Amino acid sequence: MAKILVIEDHTDIQALLHDILSPKHQVFAALDGISALQSFADHQPDLIILDLMLPNITGESVLKTIRKTSNVPILVLTAIQDKTKTVALLQAGANDYLTKPFDIDELLARVQVQLRTPNLINNLNNKILSFNEIYLNVTTHEISINDHPLILPKKEFNILKILLQHPHQVFEKAQIYEMVWGEPYIDAENTLNVHLSNLRIKINELATNPQYMISVWGIGIRLI
Repeated sequence: MAKILVIEDHTDIQALLHDILSPKHQVFAALDGISALQSFADHQPDLIILDLMLPNITGESVLKTIRKTSNVPILVLTAIQDKTKTVALLQAGANDYLTKPFDIDELLARVQVQLRTPNLINNLNNKILSFNEIYLNVTTHEISINDHPLILPKKEFNILKILLQHPHQVFEKAQIYEMVWGEPYIDAENTLNVHLSNLRIKINELATNPQYMISVWGIGIRLI
């Protein structure tokens, strides 16, 4: 059973997608761009079905934000018939697209194609994230550092998970905030800095390497 995040602001279409997908899959719903990013961070879906016309944050922006940290398959639902724009969507990171109105059988077939990709197999088998002496279980939310257990609040857990998914990659603060909080990074630097500081202190108390999380001046945060 795969986890599918359906991002669609039309409640009728949302309900239809839930009805046809839920018998075989675990389906999560988001009605706007902000809740979509939050749901993505919370559930780490195996597939995303993404409508482009969303409130708050556009579908294109959601796509680009997710692609900064994840290769999860994304199937775009769009009313756009312009081939130039659909090609641009694929270049931006969409795996496939389907124009509205869509045929249910075709949608299910495209979903099955995306769920057969190696990316899903990797996601299902890679529930343990590790980096040197840091281990994080995505399923049970258990963390250990240098064989010592660590309990983190939800936001700090999700920050660490993002960093562990892409060790050595530098993440801009805005990227981290938008992925974890699911809202635009506006007047949020102090909030994020407090969480980063708390997380860094907790890691350093247990780790033999006192500097796992470092700040890259003028850019963001990474693990080393």
